[in-house]
Amino acid sequence: MKTGLLVSLLASALSAIGAESLSEWTAHPTDWKSAAITGTSATLTGDKWPSLRAPKEFADVHLAATVTILEPAKTMRFFGQGWSAWPDATFSDGGFDAGLILRAGTNSGYRVQLSHMYQVVALVKWPEGGYVRVVPCEVKLKEPHKLAVSAQGSRISVRVDGVDMIAWDDVFLPLASGAAGIAVQDGAKATFSDVLVEPAPSITRPPSGPHFPHFSVRAFLGRRQFVFDGDEPVLQLHYEKDPSVFAKLRPGYKPQLTFDSHWDLANQGAFKDADSKWTAPETSGGGTSLKATWSARHVKDRFTTKSTLTVGYDAKRGTYTYDIESALEMLPGEPFHFRYGFDFEHHTPLDPFRWQYLIAKRAGGAGTYHRPVYPIDPGPQYDLETAGGSRVWFGRHMEQMHIAPAVEYDISSGTSTGRKLNTAVCAAFYDTGVSFAPETAKPGTRLEVKYRYTGAPAAEAKALFDASKIYDSPTLDPQHHYVFADEWPKLTFSQHVPMSETWILGRTPFMTAHNQRPTYELEKNCGAGSGFALKLGPASFGKANLPKAAPLAKGRYVVTALVRAANVHGPGGRIELTATQAKTNKKLAEARHFVGNGTFDWRKQGFAFDVPEDAGALEIAFGNAGTGDFLVTEVEFRKLGDGEALPAGVLAKANDTPAPIPPAPAGAIADYRMLEGKGLVVLNHGSGGGLGHLDLANLDWVTDEGRPALRFADNTTGRKAYRFDSGLNRSYLSHPSYAGKDTLPVALTGHHGGGAPIPGLTLAAWVKPAPAMGGPHNGGRGDVIGYGARRFILGLHGQTAPYQLAARINVNDSIVSTTKLAADKWQHVAMTAEPKDGQWQVRLYLDGQPVGEGQTKKFPAESAIVPSLILGAEIFYLHDAYYRGLIGRTVVLHRVLASEEISMLAK
Repeated sequence: MKTGLLVSLLASALSAIGAESLSEWTAHPTDWKSAAITGTSATLTGDKWPSLRAPKEFADVHLAATVTILEPAKTMRFFGQGWSAWPDATFSDGGFDAGLILRAGTNSGYRVQLSHMYQVVALVKWPEGGYVRVVPCEVKLKEPHKLAVSAQGSRISVRVDGVDMIAWDDVFLPLASGAAGIAVQDGAKATFSDVLVEPAPSITRPPSGPHFPHFSVRAFLGRRQFVFDGDEPVLQLHYEKDPSVFAKLRPGYKPQLTFDSHWDLANQGAFKDADSKWTAPETSGGGTSLKATWSARHVKDRFTTKSTLTVGYDAKRGTYTYDIESALEMLPGEPFHFRYGFDFEHHTPLDPFRWQYLIAKRAGGAGTYHRPVYPIDPGPQYDLETAGGSRVWFGRHMEQMHIAPAVEYDISSGTSTGRKLNTAVCAAFYDTGVSFAPETAKPGTRLEVKYRYTGAPAAEAKALFDASKIYDSPTLDPQHHYVFADEWPKLTFSQHVPMSETWILGRTPFMTAHNQRPTYELEKNCGAGSGFALKLGPASFGKANLPKAAPLAKGRYVVTALVRAANVHGPGGRIELTATQAKTNKKLAEARHFVGNGTFDWRKQGFAFDVPEDAGALEIAFGNAGTGDFLVTEVEFRKLGDGEALPAGVLAKANDTPAPIPPAPAGAIADYRMLEGKGLVVLNHGSGGGLGHLDLANLDWVTDEGRPALRFADNTTGRKAYRFDSGLNRSYLSHPSYAGKDTLPVALTGHHGGGAPIPGLTLAAWVKPAPAMGGPHNGGRGDVIGYGARRFILGLHGQTAPYQLAARINVNDSIVSTTKLAADKWQHVAMTAEPKDGQWQVRLYLDGQPVGEGQTKKFPAESAIVPSLILGAEIFYLHDAYYRGLIGRTVVLHRVLASEEISMLAK
């Protein structure tokens, strides 16, 4: 017997068989109270498709009812009315009034729904299908409609007022069984009568043949233009007020992708000067393919873009294809600087927080790489393949992946050739675009791009992922970890994930700062507690909320921790606590506890912390502002009972006094004393000038004649000893332009960029030069200190001893002393620079005595000086002026020391 006939017989048999009593039907959700039941009829009102469900569940079922819409839906809201990446998993859009549900569970089902607003009947499968069929249908208010649906095997059939409207085979992730019921939506009010539900004979249908698309365009949700494949809406086109496009990637499956139809040259509003206005799409064609065209024009008429979208179907993959060909053309007039480059492609996978990895094809045929997806931006990649390139999302948290959103690039023609393509994921970790580099474009410049959005079947995506490697970046270091704070009342630091692996939003990692690689490390087999500890190395920090601590009970808590210190110099490790108000995040109570410096084995420390009455959240942080390693584990919170005494050894309040540090000279922005004796960082005893601790590469620690120092010597073994996530590595050694320089002995701190004029400068250091300087690119000198990114250099001239003390100012000015410096002897060298007559008056000192003086001619005193310092080499290329020998205590001051003060430093 044919399904349509069964539905027809069901509808006509209602009066003969007798309608269903609804008194035993149950509300879903259970707290929904807006159902008035009278025997065999019910009047319902509500939102988000609340339903009355039959007491029995069915696999194969016939369900019918007479539906009268008394009051229509109240809104036209819908997913896709503006940019969003989070579709409603139930597809509870506005504009629909009433319907029938079948094979429904708590979070899934089929729904047949009527809309007076849109004059359609729709079949929805949630959450995995979305709108699978939408058919024009006359839907009247306050008039009865006979609605019937049957589910028999894979076939879902719908009939309205005796007319067959939908016959659809669910061959992809079909729902097997569940509840049948009646439902309403969007504030509509409807009466259901003559309700009948009964088992139906199962139908086994032959395997479906190949899919043949038939594309057309018609208005649907929000009166927007949708591309339909037959009766299935598969693509929501953009409109004049929003460039967002929403797409299904295969027939019968939910939407998976949103992408921008326009070039985001304004960088999501960050560069308003590049704003443009776009037109609505104009469509043409249909059947096996369909085209949409649109254009955009800069608000100040500097450029235009023109785009064509071709909708098609890839029969081999079984997925839709959305091919975009677009061109930007500069208009006559002045050149225009595209500050953020040419951001021409931008997309977001829907339900983004569950995606695990993003795969990309590397330029030049160098294979593929992947990066994990989590709520932190690991930074851009600059080597995306343009011709035959692709990016593919892979893996889902807590569910199986079926289709992977993908974008494929074919950009090799016209003026696009030669531009390098970069890709990035935004700070929210899901919103991703590609762009050509910033450029000042001249009139007549034309830039052409071509790319395709599509879907890759799971097996294809997995093969791509298996063949890919993790992107080589300090922010994706597989040896470094995110450690999570999702424990209470004890933190054991046993929850952790390598930075190269994915984790889902909702976990609470310890963070150093927004979008910054954690400066802390995970210590395994630490010898205490769980075996895991948080290790806070030089200038490191980690902070997190304690989500499992909420809600906090008012009272006094004992906070204890196992702590250890290894060669800690500076104020010592610390534990910070902050109690905040739940709604306002206002700080209500704080504590900072210093554990001490130096070296000591595991010991238990504790202090009391009072939690105020309206505290709703607790934040904890661990830090080490100095050098060495501070380790912490087994951090435990226990609320004291009323009147309970503090346990032995627990302080009544946190120790808020840092370990004492001998002061630096007044005005010193850097004071490096080389006291550590080991490690890759030197403590800065100074402050206030933007210079941090000193990062070391390939240097040896020595104590010579009682003086702690660093040895700068030729690296004969090729060792590469430096911190992977130091500024020295990020900005220099790992950069392609510094290839081969990662074996050099050098020390560096600070950064390029910014800066400001300074009132004066003093550079001073203890040195013990070797008999010869390093093999130079441009020979005959060794730089002791370079400050301000090459603006001020104090060094030695001469390839071999004896040397001359020299100052080089901004490359072009030199002041050289005639006094000689011997090899293998400790000597104190210094330089001061004082503004005078718009230039710099420079003085040189050896062992506290003036030995040279001169004035610059080519470097104005009001110049901005960046906080940048290097020892042992020229900074910009690391190819010149290699100092060899020992460097001891080094001081930098933003003031000019008097001769007697320099004499004191030299003692």
